[in-house]
Amino acid sequence: MTESVKTPKRGYRSVRRSAQASDTRAAVLSAAHDLFIRQGWQKATIAAVARQAGVSVETIYVGFGTKRALLEAVVAAAIRGLQPGTPLMDQAGPRAVLEAPDRRSQIARFAKDIAEVLRPVAPLMAVVRAAAESEAALEELYVGLHRGRTRNLAMLVDAMLRHGPLRTDRDTAIASLARLASPELFLVVTNVEGLSPAQYTTWLSDALMALLLP
Repeated sequence: MTESVKTPKRGYRSVRRSAQASDTRAAVLSAAHDLFIRQGWQKATIAAVARQAGVSVETIYVGFGTKRALLEAVVAAAIRGLQPGTPLMDQAGPRAVLEAPDRRSQIARFAKDIAEVLRPVAPLMAVVRAAAESEAALEELYVGLHRGRTRNLAMLVDAMLRHGPLRTDRDTAIASLARLASPELFLVVTNVEGLSPAQYTTWLSDALMALLLP
């Protein structure tokens, strides 16, 4: 009887510690996201993030290791959205794009889904790009993030090709998707030209259909 009482207590304490660690990580990521966007890479210090998150500087270094790793984690959290434990391409939105019944449906679903992803991600990519101009480690991160985008977009092109040929070859189709659906162009279209995300979605869908479909 004694053992049967103690085991649940240990389990409860373990769950509570895990929940506390998760809450702390979420608070740090939220604070870092806010500061990186508002202040940029240089001014958003680990100490400032710690103050805003209500944790110690040591907690951040133990949890993330470096400032670069923290920024990478913030970008990953923005990409994955409400499902932080699930890679983007395994989430319902991208899966629905790949499994759509025809190429026009795939493009339309992709345009809508990528606009939702880019809204939180594009400003962070701008932070990484600006930092990459002066720090080699951030340049590596920036290039790596774009290579990851290209791999994901290749999955879409391959899914479209299963429904028939495209107007261009595979590599050109992937490159066209990467350029038109880039976070950099999203910011130009929405922040400079003033299009809403919904208008961007319509423009992107129309442009891709005209460019890729026979």
